[in-house]
Amino acid sequence: MILQCKGKDLDKVPVSKLEDRYYASIKYDGHYVQIHYDRGNVRFFTSGGKEFYHDLAAAELAKYHLNDKFILEAEFIADTDGKLGSRGKAAKLTTYRTNFEKGLPNSGMENDKFMVFDIITPTMPFSERLKALRNLGTVKYLKPVEYLGPLQLSTLKETAKTLANEGYEGIYLKSPNHLYLPGKRVNNAIKLKARPTADIICIDVEWGEGKYTGMIGSLILQDSEMRIVKVGSGLSDFERARKPEDFIGHIIEIEYEQILDTYTQPVYKCIRTDKEN
Repeated sequence: MILQCKGKDLDKVPVSKLEDRYYASIKYDGHYVQIHYDRGNVRFFTSGGKEFYHDLAAAELAKYHLNDKFILEAEFIADTDGKLGSRGKAAKLTTYRTNFEKGLPNSGMENDKFMVFDIITPTMPFSERLKALRNLGTVKYLKPVEYLGPLQLSTLKETAKTLANEGYEGIYLKSPNHLYLPGKRVNNAIKLKARPTADIICIDVEWGEGKYTGMIGSLILQDSEMRIVKVGSGLSDFERARKPEDFIGHIIEIEYEQILDTYTQPVYKCIRTDKEN
């Protein structure tokens, strides 16, 4: 697996590093994956570098690219629309990974989707990678995302608001000159969200009541400033039914409105399997 080249939230990019125009795509709320294709041989990796397999997506790639060699970046959204909250519903990726580890046969589901958003080619600027992405030719399981632009940042801020109102997390921007630098967090790839996010360690859970009796009601998180926040909103029934140890000691990503004494209007997004305490 190639170390991911990551972007920054807009407020973390120095003003001097902002560019005139960017390409923009919807930021889907799923699971990051890499797909390595080498002349008919296909390997799939999660963000944490764990291998899995999806026979239907592999067959689709082979249909169009028998003699090619490339690496794709994608967001696995399963059978969801990729709107905010879809990540938990796409948890079947864990089953695919577990089956692979156990050497069990694995058949992908007919409605699964991988939203392909980049082709890893370190020496090629994004404007050229985008041409290759648009020629990918895979349309059922592996869907190239649609890119707008290049457009001015002020216009794209309005686009992010519109998509947030439709239920998406926001948009992801890339400069036409963006180069893929493995393992680096760069200034010319920007996460433009309707609300800020934070990565905070889970120190405990609170049990639910009513229909959530016997399930997790909320996660108790503590940040580096010793602020405590309880997060229940955004947890799916699947996540509430998990064991406390699946969360305690792990880094949790939340979305919030603002920070006062603590985080206001927090919403659970995911366990950051790519980060450790």
